[in-house]
Amino acid sequence: MKKKLIFLCILGLLYNEELLAEQVSKQSDQKTDFDTIIVTASKQSNKAASSLNVSSNTISQAKLEAAGVDNTKKLSRVLPGLNIQSSGNLLFPAISLRGISSAQDLYSPAITFYVDGVPQLSTNLVQSLIDVDHVSMMKGPQATLYGRSAQGGIVNISTAKPNNLFRGYIDGGGASRKGYHSRLNLSGPLVEDVFYGSITLLRQSQPGAFNNSSTGSHRLGGSDENTGNIKFRLAPITAPWEVNFSATEDRTHSTQDTYLDYKNTHSRKLLTSAGSLDPRMHRRTHSQTLNGSYDFGDWLLTASSAWQQLKYERRFPYGPYSAQSSEHWDQNTQEIRAATQGDDRLWDGVFGLYRLDIDESRKTSTTDSSVTSQSLATYMDGTLHVSQFDLGAGLRASHDKAKTHYGNNSAWSAGDNSDNQVLGQFSVGYRLTPDWRIYTRVAQGYKAAGFTITPQAGTRAEPFSAEKSINYEIGSRYEIDDFQLQSAVYYTHTNNMQLYSGPMGFQTLKNAGSANAVGIESDAKWLFTPGWAATLNGNLTHSKFASNVTADDYANNRVPFIPKYGAGFSVDGLVATSMGALMPRIAVNMTGPLYFDGSNQLRQGSYSTTDISLGWQTNERITVTGYINNIFDKRYRAYAYARGNNAFAQFNEGLTAGVNIKVDFF
Repeated sequence: MKKKLIFLCILGLLYNEELLAEQVSKQSDQKTDFDTIIVTASKQSNKAASSLNVSSNTISQAKLEAAGVDNTKKLSRVLPGLNIQSSGNLLFPAISLRGISSAQDLYSPAITFYVDGVPQLSTNLVQSLIDVDHVSMMKGPQATLYGRSAQGGIVNISTAKPNNLFRGYIDGGGASRKGYHSRLNLSGPLVEDVFYGSITLLRQSQPGAFNNSSTGSHRLGGSDENTGNIKFRLAPITAPWEVNFSATEDRTHSTQDTYLDYKNTHSRKLLTSAGSLDPRMHRRTHSQTLNGSYDFGDWLLTASSAWQQLKYERRFPYGPYSAQSSEHWDQNTQEIRAATQGDDRLWDGVFGLYRLDIDESRKTSTTDSSVTSQSLATYMDGTLHVSQFDLGAGLRASHDKAKTHYGNNSAWSAGDNSDNQVLGQFSVGYRLTPDWRIYTRVAQGYKAAGFTITPQAGTRAEPFSAEKSINYEIGSRYEIDDFQLQSAVYYTHTNNMQLYSGPMGFQTLKNAGSANAVGIESDAKWLFTPGWAATLNGNLTHSKFASNVTADDYANNRVPFIPKYGAGFSVDGLVATSMGALMPRIAVNMTGPLYFDGSNQLRQGSYSTTDISLGWQTNERITVTGYINNIFDKRYRAYAYARGNNAFAQFNEGLTAGVNIKVDFF
C-alpha cells in the first residue's frame, strides 16, 4: 500500500509543460466557480413558486470535493442549518433541520434523503457520495412536491448522467490512523448518440481512534466500505425520450458502537469489563432504479421504479455482556409525475402519483418482530404568475397502512392499522426588484402512523397515530453577479409527537403531545475578488416540548439533538502560479449547545471546528490535495445515553490529516 501511495505522489509531481502553460493562462482570467445558493431544488420549472418561495441550497461536485465531503454524514459542513449527529453507529443518524429532529424515532427520519429522486431507507441514510453531480436541500415541509412527505425538509443527491462525453478518473489517498481510499470512475458512450454507460468503484477504510483493553483492539469506532455502481442510459439525441437504469452494491463493516466515560472527553479507552467483545456491524445494501422520461415541450412526463434491499447484523458490548440484533429491509417505490417546463408561462404545475412499500423484520436473542407498511399518495402543486407576484398552492392526499407481528411474546398480538392524511401548502412571492424577492409560505408535513419495530416484553401491538407539523415562514432572497443572500424566520408546530415512553426496558413509541420550534436563519456568499469566494451562514433555533407532553419528564424541555444555534464561515481561493493552480481553503463551523435526551440531563456544550486544505492542480488532469480537519483537535460528545446511575458517551475522533491525489483520464 505504501509503495502505491509513493508512486502516486511521484506521478502527481510530474506535469506536461505545454498543458500547464495553457492551464495557467486560463486560470489567470477565471473566477472561482460560484455555486448558486438560491437554486431550483424542486421537481418543476425554475419559475414555479416551489422553486422561488422556499429556502434552498445547492452544492456542486467541485465544492463537495473541495470541502472533503465524501459521504452524507459530512453534508452538514456545506448545507447551512443541517445537523447530523451520531446515534450509536451509521445505521441510526440523528438528523435535525429547523428545530425538527428524528432523534426519538430513528426509523422514521423527519428529513428525507433522496438519490436521483428515490427516497432512501432510514438505515441507509449514511452512505458514500458516488459519482455525484450536485446535492440540493429544500427547507420546510415538501409534501406537495415529493412523493414521500418530509417534515423538516429534503436532501436530494443528483448523480451524473453518462453521455457522449468521455470522462473518467482515479483518485486515492491516505489519512490519519492508517485510513485510505481509492476510487475509479469511467463514463461515456457505448453507442455514440444513442446508448451510454458508467461505472464507479470505491474502496475505503476510515479507522476510529478508540481502544478496547479487554481484547487489545485498536482504532475502533471507524468503518470499512466497498461500493460499486453501474449505470446505463438509452437516450437517442433525436428522440424526446430517455430510459435510465442504475444499480449499486454496498458492503460496510463498522466498529462504531464505542462508548466511553461521559465526563472524560479526552479518553480513548472503551468502558468495558473483562470478557467484553469488540463492537461490530455488517451492512449489505442493494439498490436498483429504473426510470424514464418523455419531453412533450411544455410538459415533462417521468416514471420511476426503485428497489432497495438491506440487511445488517450488529453486536455492541455493555459491561461484561454484549447485545446482538439483525434486521432485514425491503423497499420498493413507484412514481409517475408530470411537470411543466420552460419560461414565459402564466402558470406552472406538477402532478404525481406515488406508491411506497416497506417490509422490515428484526431479530434479537429475545424478539422476532416485523412491520409491513404501505403508502399511496397523489399530489399536485401549482403556481400562478401575476405581474410581480408568484402565487403557489399545493395539495396531497395519502393512504397509509401498516401491519405488525411479534413472534416470541404471547402478550403481543398481531395488529394492523390504516390512516388517511390530507396536507397542503400555500405561498406568495413578490419581486421587489429583478434581483430581490420576498415571500411567505405555509406548509404541512407528517410522519405516517404505524407500529414500533422494537417491541418490548409485556407490551401489546398498539399503533401510534400520524405526527403532523405545520410550518410558517417569511423569507427574502437577493442575488446579483457576485453576491447572494437569503434569510428566513420560521415557526413550526408539531402535534401527536411519536415519542418513546415507559420505564427503561419497556419503552415503546406512542403519541405524547406536541412541540414548537421558532428560529431565524441566513446564509450568504460573496465573490469578493476574482478567484476568491467567501460564505457565511448562521441560525438560531428554539425548539421545546410543550407542557402537554406525557412522555416521561419531557414537558417544557428542549427537544434533543437540536443545537441552540449554528454558524459557518469559509473562504475558497484560486491562485495561478508557474507551477500550476493553487486552491487554498479554510472553513470554521460552530455548533451550539444541545441535549442528547428528552429529560435534558445529558448535555454537550457549544464547540467549533476548523478545517484547512490546499489543492495543487499540477496540470489539467492531476490534482493533489492536502488537508487537516479539526486542526485544533477539538474533542466533544457526539452521542450519549444513561443507564441507571451511569452515563456513557461517544466522542469525535479529533484531528484528521491526509493527502488525496486525483488523475483525470480525459
